[in-house]
Amino acid sequence: MSTRILERLREETAAQHERIEQNPYAKAAFDQTLTIDQYRSYLAKFYGFIKPVEEQLMEDEALNHMGLDMGIRMKSKLLEDDLIHLGMTPDEITHLPPSSRLPELRTRAQILGYLYVLEGSTLGGQVITKQLMKFLPLGPESGSRYFYAYGQETKLRWTEFREVLLSNATEDSDVVIDSAIETFRLLDAWIRE
Repeated sequence: MSTRILERLREETAAQHERIEQNPYAKAAFDQTLTIDQYRSYLAKFYGFIKPVEEQLMEDEALNHMGLDMGIRMKSKLLEDDLIHLGMTPDEITHLPPSSRLPELRTRAQILGYLYVLEGSTLGGQVITKQLMKFLPLGPESGSRYFYAYGQETKLRWTEFREVLLSNATEDSDVVIDSAIETFRLLDAWIRE
């Protein structure tokens, strides 16, 4: 099993990855100037992108044959918990605007590209959680569940995803990479909107 797809994904999405880390919310988090209201808005942006994609993915039969437990990988529930902790009501969350542009996820390769971005973000989420807890009244179970998604199991979940990616992406690696680039691009545009 070649790891070339992982190398290509890292290399070919590097510019988009770097750009999304420079969005105003992320920069403020690392400058320690992000307010609770801005943090809530940041999470609401993620919710507006992730929730409609997850609804689409849960209807897709391709997921059943990939070998991933998608139940534990769905992030919208974590975002809902965080938003409620930060003062939003379930009704307000239901009425958050969804992103008008979502990645195309019709094939297994496209889904893997999307998941590469979202599953990869859980690695960075560990760093973001530690940073946020330095200056905002948050904890791993109170207000930062999304960024701390898998907690102590983050490396295990990444390893599981990595194995599924390596065993499923060999034939359509260009499509996986294009999908990851598009996911980064659309998510970044939505966050900055």
